[in-house]
Amino acid sequence: MAVACAAAGAAPLAQAVGEAVVLRTPGGRLEVAELKQVETFEVSRDHDVLGVPVGSTFSRIRVPAHYRSHVDLAPEWRVSVRPDGSVRVIAPRLQPTLPVAIDTARIEKESRGLWSLFTGPEQLAALERSITASLARKAATAPVLARQREAARATVAEFVQKWLMTQTAWQPHGDKPVQVLFADEPIEALDAACDAQPGCAAAWVGAAGL
Repeated sequence: MAVACAAAGAAPLAQAVGEAVVLRTPGGRLEVAELKQVETFEVSRDHDVLGVPVGSTFSRIRVPAHYRSHVDLAPEWRVSVRPDGSVRVIAPRLQPTLPVAIDTARIEKESRGLWSLFTGPEQLAALERSITASLARKAATAPVLARQREAARATVAEFVQKWLMTQTAWQPHGDKPVQVLFADEPIEALDAACDAQPGCAAAWVGAAGL
């Protein structure tokens, strides 16, 4: 194992180079969905000499991104039997799993412009350093989570059927449909609008893209 030595007067590194650090996730997580799509990052910089425009450098990076979402296992999971005999599970809210993974083997970079031979590499490097933060912001947006929500709902339903329904108290309901909602969905408003119609709340949430 390589060990990094701090230079005189410099703050020591938090850990040795090459040393693996295991970080515990309190309570654990259940990864429930993944969304893959190619993301494009662009930046353009104008150049001038003594205030006179002399062209610009345009840089672009394209890379496949893998957005994943999860629910925490530690918070309260509310499970109830509905009037129609189905089982409703209200799981913790859907959250983005960070950092967003990227496929570096398929990354594409380009710079063009009169000065790109000189300014392109630095501009591309700065753009690449911004990717992690940009993807994290996008991963937390409602549209990205919405595209994963129905797959996440199906995964949680499978988890409940394989785990909860095998427990003694719930075995009598093992052959009943499982309805999954997430804590960040407007459940009470949906129930009021649906007037206890079987499956209405989950269907409405899916149709609304929540």
